[in-house]
Amino acid sequence: KIDMVYDYIVVGAGSSGCACAARLANLLPGVRIALIESGEDYLASPGSEEFSNPATTINTWHGPANRGYRTVPQTGLNNRQMSLYRASAVGGCSVINAMIWMRGFKEDWDKHMPEGFKGKDVEREFEWLEERIKPVSYEGNCFAEKTIQAAESLGYKKTTAVSLWQTPGITSMSRIALDADGNRQDMYRALGANDSGITLLQGAAEKIILDQSTNCEIKATGIVLRSKDGSTEEICVDLNGEIILSCGSIDSPKLLQLSGVGPKRLLNDLDIALVLDSPVGEGLKDHVMYILAFETPELPEKLSPNSINAVLYDESLDVQYLICDGGHSPAHVKYVLTEPCREIMPAITMSGKIQDFLYFSGMVVMTFILSMLASVPSVRIKMQTSYSILVNLMKPSSTGSVMIQSKN
Repeated sequence: KIDMVYDYIVVGAGSSGCACAARLANLLPGVRIALIESGEDYLASPGSEEFSNPATTINTWHGPANRGYRTVPQTGLNNRQMSLYRASAVGGCSVINAMIWMRGFKEDWDKHMPEGFKGKDVEREFEWLEERIKPVSYEGNCFAEKTIQAAESLGYKKTTAVSLWQTPGITSMSRIALDADGNRQDMYRALGANDSGITLLQGAAEKIILDQSTNCEIKATGIVLRSKDGSTEEICVDLNGEIILSCGSIDSPKLLQLSGVGPKRLLNDLDIALVLDSPVGEGLKDHVMYILAFETPELPEKLSPNSINAVLYDESLDVQYLICDGGHSPAHVKYVLTEPCREIMPAITMSGKIQDFLYFSGMVVMTFILSMLASVPSVRIKMQTSYSILVNLMKPSSTGSVMIQSKN
């Protein structure tokens, strides 16, 4: 039977939740910490290759760890719905993302954050994180040279110095969070969230228990936890304890709204008892990414397997470009680190319309067809003579919202 009372309850065992729980355990020895996560511990499960191998990142977007969220129809995009990849897993989105490690721009911290959270202040926290996850630095291979030459011909400056912070211009240097074997870094364990002082509770946080009986103040006193068997129980914090929401930009406002904290009209329409009328869920900003695929007349032996070969930041547009050779996914560095500039093409890599079609055909069918296609010389050459550019909008001006659609 699990303990019912803790000093701290951290809801969400993603990268930030794991870091938060581990930091509390590190700074406050002896405190009782509960870490709540609804998903499985995929990286520690038998047959975890799909998750641990960074070359299969795209596959995980269509697997059991992805929550499958989609936006409502977007009028500015001809009413298309966009996928929002959010994970339900121990380790959170670090289990399904490409593990690219970037601190960002120090100037952004200095300009936009309050005192105590400037670049110089958070640097030591980045050092604490990097000491544990040990991001690998690597330089883009053959394709990077031509990429940088093309960028310089357009007036972009090449960044030659190796910097832990991002800088404007183009560089062939990148960092990615892999372990010593070239596998996905296990954030839950690397950050120390498996500490003996932290109890991992696997279940869904259904509601925050809010007490309004003291001096007209609202205090979070616990969490209603739904276990896998469907049963529920209340997990509470001590008198001076705290509940920390670390469910991400989608699930944190969702949990608050389900608990009665949110826009009055929304909660009334869904017959949810109002605790606090608040604009929770408003002000969503998202870094939209779009993938462009191209072919090149370059001979296949002059292209490397698959990797991020260059990172370009256009300061005038606030747009970041990740230039990758060989396919859509930037998460193939495991092969690049061990076999640079050789004709090794993982069967998972596809480009253009073939890939899009196979995803919609189902993962089982895709795996079978990929293994067959990879052995066809003409298809193999086609795959090796493609490259992709991942376009990332860094400072979006558009604003959205996160609103629940039911009380469940």
